[in-house]
Amino acid sequence: MKVSIKKHNLNALIWSGASLGTLAGTTAMLVCYVRNEIQRRGYPSWQECRCEFKTQPTIFQVWHSRHEQRGETIIAQEWGTYLVEPPHWLRYLLHISTQIIATFNPLGHYIERVTLSPQQSYQFAAILHASATNEDLPEPIFQEESYVVWRREILHFPNYLFDACLRRLYPVNIPPERFEKVEELPALWDPTNNLPLPNDGPLLDTPVGTRIDCIGWAPAQISYCTVRQQRKAL
Repeated sequence: MKVSIKKHNLNALIWSGASLGTLAGTTAMLVCYVRNEIQRRGYPSWQECRCEFKTQPTIFQVWHSRHEQRGETIIAQEWGTYLVEPPHWLRYLLHISTQIIATFNPLGHYIERVTLSPQQSYQFAAILHASATNEDLPEPIFQEESYVVWRREILHFPNYLFDACLRRLYPVNIPPERFEKVEELPALWDPTNNLPLPNDGPLLDTPVGTRIDCIGWAPAQISYCTVRQQRKAL
């Protein structure tokens, strides 16, 4: 009887040791993979990152977001919570967690830094109008209707612990005499839905063509932490 109990305990120790060894090996492999992937993609380190986790006293942490086309206007909604003056260790943890989550993004969603230049309405505005109504944009009656610039604004700013931020990106007609004075509008492009995002912030200061990996399932769930600084890194 005692021999049987000892044998049972020995088997339990062997299985426990094997399980712990497997877990430790798997964890080491995952840690190595994450480190190599972060380095390969060129994500910024904590010292050089310009994310809100590092720079803002109050952080609006987005947990869910969506954006949609309404006619020629792009609307984005972000739901999240406020983090008021979080400690340094939590800021650093959010930065690291963001990069780790992005490396395990199975769908590989990303956005790209682009520029929306002043353009005639038969370009991007016409494409948006046609996709929303299945109709072509009417021919402009007057010359001043033929030029379009893009504007962004915040329609609703979150005021509560759990609230939504509502943004929009929309075209505006301008007269020809103002066309040469209008600057290009930096924007973030969602290649999955073939639409721009009305988001603002330091991501718009990145070079044109920069790829920013998404953190979650929605294109508006982005952070400076996942900017691919190495343009050749894919």
